[in-house]
Amino acid sequence: MNGEIEKKEKKKAFLQSYQALNVSIKTLEQLLTRLKEEQDQSLSVLSGDNETDQGELRMTEVFSCFRKQLWEKNQICKRIVKNVSRMESEIEKDVLLLKYISGYTWEEISEMTNYSLRQVYNIHNHALNHFSM
Repeated sequence: MNGEIEKKEKKKAFLQSYQALNVSIKTLEQLLTRLKEEQDQSLSVLSGDNETDQGELRMTEVFSCFRKQLWEKNQICKRIVKNVSRMESEIEKDVLLLKYISGYTWEEISEMTNYSLRQVYNIHNHALNHFSM
C-alpha cells in the first residue's frame, strides 16, 4: 500500500514540476535576452580591446550554460506533455492537462468538465494510476 502511495506522489511531483519549469524557462529566456542586449551594447563601445575579447569568451560560456539549461528544462516539459498525451482515457488525460499543464483549480476543472468535484478527484486518482513517467 505504501509503495502505491509513494508512486502516486512521485507522479504528482513530476507533473507538478511542469509549472515551475515553465517559470524557470521564461526567466532564463528573459535573462538571456537582457544579457545579449547588454553584450551587444558594450561590444559596440569597446571593440578591439583585449579585455573585451576575454569578456566575450566568458559571456559565450554563460550563454552556452543558460542555453543548455533551457534545452534540458524544455525536454522535461515536452516529456510530461507527451506522457500525458499517450494516456488512453480522454477524461483522465484532460484532468491531468487541465490541472498540471494549464494550472486550473479542482473547482475550475469540475466546472469545465461538468463532473462533480468528487468525480474529478476520482478521475485524477485513476489517472495517476494509469500515468507512466
